[in-house]
Amino acid sequence: MSNKPLTKRQKAVLAQLAVRAYKQLQAYGCPVPSLEEWRHDETWKATGHTDSFTCATQKDYTLIYNRFAAYLGKAAIRDNTYTEMDKELHLLRDSMQRFETGPDYLAEVVRDQLHLPCTGKNVYDQLQRHAKPEHVRHLNYTVINRGRAAARKMADETGVETYEPHAIPGTIPPGGLADHVGAVPVSRPIQATARRAVTPEPEPKTARGWSGIVIEDEFPL
Repeated sequence: MSNKPLTKRQKAVLAQLAVRAYKQLQAYGCPVPSLEEWRHDETWKATGHTDSFTCATQKDYTLIYNRFAAYLGKAAIRDNTYTEMDKELHLLRDSMQRFETGPDYLAEVVRDQLHLPCTGKNVYDQLQRHAKPEHVRHLNYTVINRGRAAARKMADETGVETYEPHAIPGTIPPGGLADHVGAVPVSRPIQATARRAVTPEPEPKTARGWSGIVIEDEFPL
């Protein structure tokens, strides 16, 4: 998204802001060149690589806007561009929380794999500044694999299954999972008494939330 060109609306907003800033400087009595020359010069100073709105990208919008806004005394806006690195860091944070992995462990892995000096307090900042998206993606895989291995070990030791947050029964949508993740509805056998079919009694749930009755595959291999 950050490399996409500016939209027509964004260009219009910047052009109008530039005109207002230019007139403000004139009102102060400042010596300025023509509007077009001044606007191109300010755009270059803001971005460092282009003087044209047409060649500017989404990541440049906030820089250009804030430069013109400063002449008018307007508050600066925040950069809401969601980069690939932002996405990968978000997924990494999500995995860390899901598997209850501490930041000190992540910092240890980062020091070992990426040789970045960091602690649990600044590991995300260091990744943002010095790592690449593919590095963070690999770290995410490491955290997930470690978390699942720990969950399997705990299940073997305690005999109790553990849940990832998104698998908590309370988060299952209304109607169950029949319409989700490619689930195929399975018809349960109906008990028959005196040649009349009756609905079986509700079956108790196990620790995993499923019936303890094993249903044979309708389509055996």
